[in-house]
Amino acid sequence: MKTDLAKKASVLFSGGTDSTLAAYLIGRRVRQLTLLTFEPKHVLFIENSRRHVQKLAVALPDVEIHHEIIPVQKNIRKILLSDLAGDWKKYGFNLTALVCLGCRMAMHAAAVIYNLENEIPVIVDGSIRYQSTVPEQLPSFIRRNREKLWARYGIRHYSPIYEVADSDRRLDTLGISSKGGLKKQFILFDTQPTCLFGVPADVYARLFYGALSGPAREVDSYEYSTEKYPLVSKVIADHFDGKNPGLDELASNLRMQSEKLSAQWKDVSHD
Repeated sequence: MKTDLAKKASVLFSGGTDSTLAAYLIGRRVRQLTLLTFEPKHVLFIENSRRHVQKLAVALPDVEIHHEIIPVQKNIRKILLSDLAGDWKKYGFNLTALVCLGCRMAMHAAAVIYNLENEIPVIVDGSIRYQSTVPEQLPSFIRRNREKLWARYGIRHYSPIYEVADSDRRLDTLGISSKGGLKKQFILFDTQPTCLFGVPADVYARLFYGALSGPAREVDSYEYSTEKYPLVSKVIADHFDGKNPGLDELASNLRMQSEKLSAQWKDVSHD
């Protein structure tokens, strides 16, 4: 382990090559790593997410690794499905791509809760520029989400592989991949779940939303996420309502840890 970034970190972890490589990189700089996989009930083969966990444990022998599969159906109903008819009326067919953003924000709410309850000041994801046709991986959304969500609750967020397009090859080199060519898989995956809505949303985003929508992609993503942030905040606040320690105290405790850390991954990484 080269550097102590923090004692603990979590990862938004599908089990795919991007989130696995992100987990490895952050794992080299912490002592305890929690892999967070979310179960929204519209995915198949959720257990696939476990296949890279043992590989990471071998590659990071000095790190205590936990893998959690967390149900998020309630968050989905409260955030993504809060006004589906109104969203359709406003965004039309572009909602095909934006539903993934709403689903991701429901997962982020669960991640905030987990990190607060377990005193984890750092979270990373496997977002990459190559997939920025989908709204949740737009640089503008990632930056906004750091301010509106993660920083609000005292959590430092990194996307350590954003400029990487060959995570499968890098995992092959590290001996972590369960098999070669994982990036070539589509719909059915060996190491991550298959989302029933994610596949058509991804196709729409790649063929239409990213290439043909122009400024609408940025505008829609901004407006849609802005409308959903109050719902995300309410989910988090309701979870901690009446609990001791409360939300403000937990967030303050994390903030004291995370504010000491570098804001940019390039300032942390020495690879």
